[in-house]
Amino acid sequence: MSDGVVLPPMKPTPIGAGRMLHVTREGAVYLARGYSIFRSADEGCSWSEVCDMPQSIVRRAASASRMASRLLRHEVKAMNLLSDGTLVASNREWVYRSGPGETRMTRSKVDVDSQPLAPPMTMTVGPNDRILWGEYNSKTAHGLPVRLFVSDDRGATYQVARTFEGGGILHLHNLQHDARHRCYWVLAGDHNHEPGIGRLSEDLREFAWVAKGEQRFRAVQVFDVGDCLIYGMDTEREKNAVIRFEKKTGRFERGQELDGSCIYGCRFGGVFALTTSVEVSSVNLGREAGLWISRDGEKWTRAFSATKDRWHPVYFQFGSIVLPRGASERENGVFQRTGAGGD
Repeated sequence: MSDGVVLPPMKPTPIGAGRMLHVTREGAVYLARGYSIFRSADEGCSWSEVCDMPQSIVRRAASASRMASRLLRHEVKAMNLLSDGTLVASNREWVYRSGPGETRMTRSKVDVDSQPLAPPMTMTVGPNDRILWGEYNSKTAHGLPVRLFVSDDRGATYQVARTFEGGGILHLHNLQHDARHRCYWVLAGDHNHEPGIGRLSEDLREFAWVAKGEQRFRAVQVFDVGDCLIYGMDTEREKNAVIRFEKKTGRFERGQELDGSCIYGCRFGGVFALTTSVEVSSVNLGREAGLWISRDGEKWTRAFSATKDRWHPVYFQFGSIVLPRGASERENGVFQRTGAGGD
């Protein structure tokens, strides 16, 4: 990656198969192969297994087939790391944890009632290793309440911190801690009045929507640049673009046009990176997933592309370029392709 604002296309170096999960400030990268989580401290040159999730006989059998794994979404959905090395993660069934040095994850105790749990898409670690996440399920029936969970015991147990009224949102994409303003930014989806960006106080007592009810406020991963958030829209209903969102007022500016919905974003040193997925609709017609990079959040370069494979996008996943969640001080970026040019 160059020192200029506009960055050139790149030729990636293969680092092995796996779904990108998380990158630490020091540059350690975590990825998953099935339900096993691996770590690399040398930018993908070598990997060591950290831990794995429990799995049923059916899941274990599916892991032997790449296509069966894609069909069943046999993958780790979210992962994050606590200050003492405790690892927390989720799959499509539940949420799990492993303490420092433990190689087998265990199920966390989650305070749920009669409504089944919808495990999260992302997991956030805030001050004092407080863990937050919201329910996510793209097939959830509209009208069900959506719960935001919190753990103050390193992921051993979770309690409901807030419930969003049924019909208000479809699900929660992400929460991002803002140390400067001592709050969390709450990102919700998906359609009509449901998308929104809200502000939750650091003590979890006060919440308010800053912007709501439009596809331009449908975000998954945001970059915090002081008084603004920068993100790529995540929608199949409108043309996507990079948005600069003013925290205080909710005013926004539409920037670089994107050819697909944006689910992943990561910062590598001074470089912002986001990717688009192939989610073909009447307004998003592209068949290539793209990696976009920028140094200032305004001028963006498409640095890499991957064509969607021939398999059905609903049953076998959209074509995506997957970035790890988190932010690294190193400028060597890492990514993985799913359903686009290889896994």
